[in-house]
Amino acid sequence: MSPSVRVSNLPAFPAKDGQNNATLNPAIMSNIKQTIIAAAVAVASTTSTQADGLSDSLPLGKSLAAGVELPLSLGVSANVFFMEQDMAAQSISIDIPPLALPTGPVELPPGLPATADNLESRATSTTAKLDAWLLPFLNVYGVAGYVDGETVASGFSVNGLPPAMASLLPNSFSIAYSGPIYGAGIVLAAGYNQYFALLDANYTESDLDIGESTIEAFVVSPRIGITGNLGDLEGSLYVGAMYQDIDENQNGTVNFPIMGQAVPVGYNVISEAENKWNYLVGANLKISESWNYGIEVGFSDRTHAMATLNYRF
Repeated sequence: MSPSVRVSNLPAFPAKDGQNNATLNPAIMSNIKQTIIAAAVAVASTTSTQADGLSDSLPLGKSLAAGVELPLSLGVSANVFFMEQDMAAQSISIDIPPLALPTGPVELPPGLPATADNLESRATSTTAKLDAWLLPFLNVYGVAGYVDGETVASGFSVNGLPPAMASLLPNSFSIAYSGPIYGAGIVLAAGYNQYFALLDANYTESDLDIGESTIEAFVVSPRIGITGNLGDLEGSLYVGAMYQDIDENQNGTVNFPIMGQAVPVGYNVISEAENKWNYLVGANLKISESWNYGIEVGFSDRTHAMATLNYRF
């Protein structure tokens, strides 16, 4: 998988009546990424001295809420996100160093093409998020953190090798990685009475600690839900779906067990998410005017789990 990072921002109260429509058109994806990054950078650059005044002045256009109570305009969150999914390999190539076989030394050309029956990705990301409601229906945010993950290739084989040589290679290998993650996003919100709808879109990049490996993820998550009370506590329940466009480029060196020895083999694996969509369900609990807790799970062909602690001011 890619460590794709999901970040969500669920309001404790619904916004004003309205509708939101999202079009996942690849032709405009680049413009969307640039827009949400530029919007979030403007918020993240605000100094702490300006924060109090900014909080009082936001969101702009309060009259659009038509009397609906709005959440506090600024927020800081801690998020932990785990995801497991299958990846579709676009290309796999390996560089095997010269080998001293019983029949004599063997030197293979670099960039040998290879295949894998299955690529499975697991990753956990821990991020901090700064967000602001610019308008009653528009939230922008920036995220930064760290990701740890592993990609496992099973049913692995190298094309064009003689059977005797191919039998010496393992049929699976794994790639462990970690690195910083950063990105930005926007949330569109609408509501009526206790019902609400959200559309969250974000773009993240990860610079991994193996070679020149990178992961890019564009995520869109529509949600609908309901707010209510449980005793003295307020909260919300919601359902939705998550779309992910993930591109991974991993290159480095991994040890292959060949004839009882650990042989360093170079690799280059380019892959993307095999399943673009999964379903999700989640809940938010408002402990006080400032503190919110959230949990979310995703299921179907891709699974994920997320826990969030949010402080608003």
